[in-house]
Amino acid sequence: MKLILISPSKKLESEIGMLLNMFEQGLPTYHVRKKTFSTKQLRSYLEEIPKKYHNRIVIHTHHELALRFDLKGVYISRSHRKRKIKQWFWKKWLRFRKGNLEISSGVSGLENLLDFNDRYDYMFLAPVFDSLSGNFQSAYSDYNLLPVLKNTQYKVIARGGVSTKTIQKAHQLGFGGVAFYTSIWKSENPLNEFLLVKEKFKELQIPIE
Repeated sequence: MKLILISPSKKLESEIGMLLNMFEQGLPTYHVRKKTFSTKQLRSYLEEIPKKYHNRIVIHTHHELALRFDLKGVYISRSHRKRKIKQWFWKKWLRFRKGNLEISSGVSGLENLLDFNDRYDYMFLAPVFDSLSGNFQSAYSDYNLLPVLKNTQYKVIARGGVSTKTIQKAHQLGFGGVAFYTSIWKSENPLNEFLLVKEKFKELQIPIE
């Protein structure tokens, strides 16, 4: 089961240091979601991270940097997908230049998970659980999720309200992974919270991808 951490939208003063500690403790995938960053800012951000960890990083913007750095993958947003022809050629070019690059995206409706596109390695679905901040509620019920997750060809990642308390539920429903954000970055000690996540996976005997 994939264990993914999504970055804060703005760079935190201690973010890189905490991230490196989490990489050292086994964080397998880090999605860098910095919508306001320019290409130069994102390049500088990546340069702060040792090269040995670049193959665990997925970027959401400025995808051309995936050709400059040895990254794990790129995330294609819904706004990117609207530019269908451009994105088709761009994904073909990325696959040609870097065949092992993972390409992910997200959906907002269950019906989209049944319309399979083999150009994507995995898909995010949100919001799966009630927000930890109380700002939103889950958009889906177990009744709706179970048949779709059983029949989709996608590896689906649960996003929204994900914490140590929801890992088991996500696994039981058939999700292929969980994406953490608030439960880690809004905690008093993000590293300790990440270690608790790892312990929960171990307790539930769920292998981490």
